[in-house]
Amino acid sequence: MNNHFYNMKVEDVSSKFKTNLETGLTEQEAEKRQQEYGDNKLEKHSGISPWVLLINQFRNIIVILLLVATAISLFMGDIVEAIAVFSVIIINALFGFFTEYRAEQAMDALKKMVSTSAKVIRNGQLSEIPAEKLVPGDIVVLEEGDSVPADARVVQSDNLGVIEASLTGESESVDKNTTPLQEETLAVGDRTNMVYMSTVVVRGNGRALITGTGGNTEIGKVSNMLEEAEDEDTPLEKRMARLGHQLAGISIALAVIMIVVGILVGRPLVEMLETSIALAIAAVPEGLVAVATITLAIGMNRMAKKNAIIRKLPAVETLGSTTVICSDKTGTLTENEMTLEEIWLNGRNIKVTGVGYQPEGDFLENNNKVNPKEAGLNKLLLCGALCNNAVVNRGEEDEWEVIGDPTEGALVVAARKMGFIRQQAQEKGYKELKEIPFSSAEKRMAIYYKMPDDSSDVLVKGSPAVILESCSHYLNEDHVSPLDDIFKQKTIRANKELAGKGLRVLALAYKPVQSTDEDPYSDLILLGLVGIMDPPRQEAKDAIDNAEKAGIRTIMITGDQKETAQSIAQRLGLDSDDVLTGNELHKLSKAELADEVGHVDIFARVNPKDKLDIVEELQKKGQIVAMTGDGVNDAPALKKADIGVSMGKSGTVVAKEASDMVLTDDNFATIIKAVQGGRVIFENINKFIHYLFSCNISEIIVIFFALLIGVPLPLVALQILWLNLVTDVFPALSLGWEPGDRNVMDKPPRDPDRAILTNRFKLRILVQGAVLAAATLGAYLYMLNTTGDIGVARSVAFLTLALVQLWHAFNVHGDGIIEFNRTLFNNKMLMGAVVLVLALQALAIYTPFLNRILQTVPLNAGTLVFALLISFVPIIIIQIMNRLNFLREEPS
Repeated sequence: MNNHFYNMKVEDVSSKFKTNLETGLTEQEAEKRQQEYGDNKLEKHSGISPWVLLINQFRNIIVILLLVATAISLFMGDIVEAIAVFSVIIINALFGFFTEYRAEQAMDALKKMVSTSAKVIRNGQLSEIPAEKLVPGDIVVLEEGDSVPADARVVQSDNLGVIEASLTGESESVDKNTTPLQEETLAVGDRTNMVYMSTVVVRGNGRALITGTGGNTEIGKVSNMLEEAEDEDTPLEKRMARLGHQLAGISIALAVIMIVVGILVGRPLVEMLETSIALAIAAVPEGLVAVATITLAIGMNRMAKKNAIIRKLPAVETLGSTTVICSDKTGTLTENEMTLEEIWLNGRNIKVTGVGYQPEGDFLENNNKVNPKEAGLNKLLLCGALCNNAVVNRGEEDEWEVIGDPTEGALVVAARKMGFIRQQAQEKGYKELKEIPFSSAEKRMAIYYKMPDDSSDVLVKGSPAVILESCSHYLNEDHVSPLDDIFKQKTIRANKELAGKGLRVLALAYKPVQSTDEDPYSDLILLGLVGIMDPPRQEAKDAIDNAEKAGIRTIMITGDQKETAQSIAQRLGLDSDDVLTGNELHKLSKAELADEVGHVDIFARVNPKDKLDIVEELQKKGQIVAMTGDGVNDAPALKKADIGVSMGKSGTVVAKEASDMVLTDDNFATIIKAVQGGRVIFENINKFIHYLFSCNISEIIVIFFALLIGVPLPLVALQILWLNLVTDVFPALSLGWEPGDRNVMDKPPRDPDRAILTNRFKLRILVQGAVLAAATLGAYLYMLNTTGDIGVARSVAFLTLALVQLWHAFNVHGDGIIEFNRTLFNNKMLMGAVVLVLALQALAIYTPFLNRILQTVPLNAGTLVFALLISFVPIIIIQIMNRLNFLREEPS
């Protein structure tokens, strides 16, 4: 089906659909088309079921390793051991399941956006029917407040204005007319003779011929793109997968080596199988998945307090890897509140301070305050507020909001800064007599008023070029002067200067009248020009600067005009020299597009498919992309991006459901704070992996060397499990609460392809694990030789290893250097973990129940002190190594 209906004349579109513009379709023809095209509703795509979501929690190589260990333990008859490992798997799976349960609801949200009823002309009669029963060729009637029920070609317009924010992201209304457009390829926002499903009529009325229903609408295409857009694995998920495969290899290799070595030194096969299981258990940190999940949840909670709600756990860490932020303009980089910023009054340039709809601000000329009630300025502000249909009120959350056209709202707010409240106009003697509504064809509107002194004026606003042609005089201070060519040229130059700043310029004029029958658009008195803009957020520029320092590139992607995008970009400090529009984008080959996205920072007048293409090309270049958006049009790109960021206030339900993170304050600066939080979380993940692996390496070395020298094993399998699931887990968890490096945003983003276990990292944990193991093995051999009691010796080894691992957390805490000042105690959770582990270890040694399960025996005071003293040796050695910068982690 030809989708360029905007290039066709109304009669040609009518002929194509065999529709009578006056009487519409017959009921019989409508029923026939209903069977051909189907219902006017979006196809309900199947989401991920809760069962699939639960099963996904087990699709992790580390979890699979633990399941294998559980099965082997059951096969060998070690029931307690099997139950302990399996419990960890189930707890982690349930935690991940309930955290992510609310994802994948975007399709249902799209369905809810479709209009439920429509006014249609059939058989020459106007009737209201369910919107899903509309068919191509139907004639629908559109009135102010209606939601457009399907895509349609405008065939009749009486000042019809539509807000298309759900598709374009832009909050300004678009004037609609019937005139065919010449360009073959136009962005949705430029198709001024088309209306689209889910958009809203805010002004006037009209009729439109349905050209597309259901999945053939623009929003239907978005729905299909959203379904097709694949979720990308996050950098952390890729790293953890690589780590899992490495662990699997290590575990299998250790088991084989142990069996071979044991047989060679004459150990029984059954004993070697048990030893191999013990070593495999030691190689896999059972608490790793749970600690990773909980650490991400800690980050999620921290970010929620900073106005960033994370919907998917791995996204917490992915933020720290972000290299590019593709940001929507309206509402993210800007306030999404049209603001009158500048007034040109008889050659004077007056700045208006204040941002958005908050009616607070001053009027400045050359940085000096101007009294807004001086004659000319007062008249201009009154004209703007009275020649107007918008209302400004405080909302339910005590925030100011505009009901009506946002541009008109800016004029009402400006007058309110002077003290004039439009809703109180009648009380003050201003009585509206007659309105001539805004006409998109004539680009002007007028309202007749009876003034407080019983005189009557007609107040006019509109396009500067149009209004200027209707003026014969201008207000010069407090008197009227003839409008000569010199002043006219001065006004034209002022209009160009204001427009060049990206401002939407309106001219305001008036004239005294005797009756409402007088022509409102002749012999007018020019009051001046006003420049209106959706201004940049004050904190956005600093946030972009901070992002640049952190090595993160910011790209603006907007549905707005090129000139407006450039102006905002300049004010935000972005490179505004190169701007690519949607139409220019469509003419590029894949190779050319790949080249352009490498250096162009501003994309204007783009459609949903363009946003998706930009994200995909950046990802092909190896970039980790965060994409912001609030409209339905943004949903596919939000889902495709590594991090989809939606707006909590202005965002549609669809955008929120497709995203990984929701900004409750709609603020770009919050993204940068979240990136900082993500980097801290990754640092903490690295810390607990460092801690857990060095602890597990120590267990492997202890068992391996005991086997080589031919002594009884210092640890049994359940003791290793106790160390991995109790002694190690609590300090590892506490490292998730580390406050992070203050200079974390002065570093470039991490290489997303860099593995967690780098060669340097492996060597570091091997050396540190060996130091921990040497102290444990030394204590074990000493007690075995001096007492000859394997129960005492094993209990000493068990306690010593638990203590050296506990103290080792301080080698990982902070920057790895222990300073005896308040920084030692800045992680209260670590202090709590120390106390808890000491108490649990005491129970393991001194309670009969745990003595039986763990094969431990109570130790006397002397033996206890011996183990305690030995446990401090490794922390001293590792601290010396850290201070000498031996094997310290290289920058990531």
